[in-house]
Amino acid sequence: MDSPTAPPPLELLHRTAAELAAALDVRDAVTSVLRAGREVVGTNTCGVTLLDETGTLLVPTPPRDGSDLAGLGTGVPVPLDSATPSAEAARTLRPVLLRDRVELAARFGQGPGRGLNDTVLALGEHSWAMYPLVARGRLVGVLRFGLLREGSLDLDEQLVAATLADQCALAVERARLLSEARRSALRYRTLAEAGSLDVFTARPGEGVTSELPGWTALTGRTDVRGHGWQADVHPEDLPGALERLREGTRERSTVRFRVRVRALTGWRTIAAVAVPVLADPADPAAGIVEWVGSLDDVTDRVRTRAQTRTLHALTAALATAGGYEQVLDAVLHACLDGTGAVRAVVTVAEGQGESGLVAHRMGPDRRRTRLEMPGVTRSGVTALAGDRGTFPVAASGVAALPADVRPYFEAGARAGETSWAVLPLATRTRRLGTLVLAFTSGTDPADRAADEREDEDRDFLLTFARQAATALDRVQLLEQQRDTATVLAEALRPGPLPEVAWLATHRVAQTSAGVEVGGDWAELIPLPAGEGPDGERVAVVLGDVMGRGARAATVMGEVRTQVRTLAHVDPHPTAVLRGLDALARAGGGEDLVTIFYGVLGRDGRLLAASAGHLPPLTCSTGPHYLDVPPGVPVGVEGDPRTDVLDVRLVPGSALVVFSDGLVETRTRSLDEGLAQVLGHFRETARGTPAGIVGTLVDRMVGTGGRDGDLDGDLDGDGGVEGDVDDDVTVLALRLR
Repeated sequence: MDSPTAPPPLELLHRTAAELAAALDVRDAVTSVLRAGREVVGTNTCGVTLLDETGTLLVPTPPRDGSDLAGLGTGVPVPLDSATPSAEAARTLRPVLLRDRVELAARFGQGPGRGLNDTVLALGEHSWAMYPLVARGRLVGVLRFGLLREGSLDLDEQLVAATLADQCALAVERARLLSEARRSALRYRTLAEAGSLDVFTARPGEGVTSELPGWTALTGRTDVRGHGWQADVHPEDLPGALERLREGTRERSTVRFRVRVRALTGWRTIAAVAVPVLADPADPAAGIVEWVGSLDDVTDRVRTRAQTRTLHALTAALATAGGYEQVLDAVLHACLDGTGAVRAVVTVAEGQGESGLVAHRMGPDRRRTRLEMPGVTRSGVTALAGDRGTFPVAASGVAALPADVRPYFEAGARAGETSWAVLPLATRTRRLGTLVLAFTSGTDPADRAADEREDEDRDFLLTFARQAATALDRVQLLEQQRDTATVLAEALRPGPLPEVAWLATHRVAQTSAGVEVGGDWAELIPLPAGEGPDGERVAVVLGDVMGRGARAATVMGEVRTQVRTLAHVDPHPTAVLRGLDALARAGGGEDLVTIFYGVLGRDGRLLAASAGHLPPLTCSTGPHYLDVPPGVPVGVEGDPRTDVLDVRLVPGSALVVFSDGLVETRTRSLDEGLAQVLGHFRETARGTPAGIVGTLVDRMVGTGGRDGDLDGDLDGDGGVEGDVDDDVTVLALRLR
């Protein structure tokens, strides 16, 4: 995916996460994502379209002026209800991957308002990927990649693209939150422009010599003269402030410091500036007559910055978390580091039904523990959190809680906790559980008292919980998909090739994901004998369902069964491919399926047809590709399936069929790959089927350093573990 001198993808993703964390507006975020798309994915074009205020139009957002991203970020507005890939990704909230222009036309058609606009097609691109941008359960926009090659994104690139889309959506959302926070802090900026909270005078050795009406209104303290103000300063901050004053006295310089002050409504952050007044301004060594200074309440500015840093830190931690346990750890650590909580609890349901709730807890010791919660129901905790959270305070708040959860909060109160935030862990489509944050009155002095928590604090906590829920939901679904793929891999693993007395055979079938089941298959189907003494025959089949994973495996299983059934009813290629077309249209499926299908007789006669698949190799009369009519993929209109190759292979000939994963990679075009395969086949065409397959796979995709030959499996199949862009399936036959 990267050139030898390019930074590794993970490093680039970390760098992008850091840039997004520093992004102050939408265009900064878009610029970082576009640059990552170019450097990590190698996209030809890349663009971000954001949903407009009406919710009906996706509008292109260009990168920051002066960036080095010429050509990226361009595009035209796309209506949300149009028949275009970006609009479909936005409507379904699912990625849209287009492997080539054939699939683009098959899925979206052509003409005004359909498919991709002529400007994009004129760029010479042959595959595309569109990822929805979703934050806080709402559609933000779409991230688009355009590639010069066919095949769209491989699995690694899909993971990178999904990560970029998530980071981009969160960065855009953070920029909007920051804008709202700036508006909420307007009154404090206005106060600073109009006049400080207090203007004061002080003398060395005497302390404050003026009244501080703003301080008095804030804290209720009237005896602020002298050193009385120090009683309101947090004990952790006072020594540093006094040391700054001593340094300023020694150096006769301006003093600046920031302290937390105990106010009537909780802890506030006060910024102080003190300027020395010298006895002789012309003499820098003259003594200080007095200090003149000002005090500003900067609590909201400090809180806004801290909340933004917390969301940035959570995003960065979740970007590198690889599994469910790591995501849990990242969320719980972020709760303690960024929200001021002394304890955090993620409560999720394990299993089906109302029961089976499990709490994952982390306290000041940073050790995560697991606690089962018998008697607590899923609907109960869902109702407790509600849509906007519940914020119980002190004993009265605990007493008002439902009886089944009350003991857990009473135990926290006995440990010194004084207030809590019970937040919903919810995405747009489902509720995962709850996030409980516990606070004590002295744990986070920079924060106001929990019972005085304002709406912006609650909004921040709800945003934090939504971000955590999105990450937990994503990793849960990913692990479920992996489990499903593993089960399908076992259920759909190809059985051994049938023994045919007059054929020698060998097959390789392996997905590029290694452990995931794919959409390729190859097999021999013994057929009823035809007329004449040499009437024995088999069907030779190699099919390819676009994509991999559970969806591709399911479609592959369906089509493989259909081929077997149709071949036994009427094995002629025209009948089989027509039957597949009819079944595809009746089922309304949109999956792209290509197939090579041939009927090979013991006498060497081959009837072959293709539904959009690559031609096979043979060494009959010399190594070459058979001129099988290409056809169109299964289910595509307009092909009567009457073009069938009728050829006779000489005794001893080899026939090799393969999927496009053998020939096409990120760095090798289809034509180049076909030429290379033919060249390698010339060298080994007279060898055994196992030798032919081994040579082709080893030289085209590598074997990942496997020991032994490729036909060492009990069922006569081999495996591939090299740098593969797509599923690799190869079947070789030789007439005896």
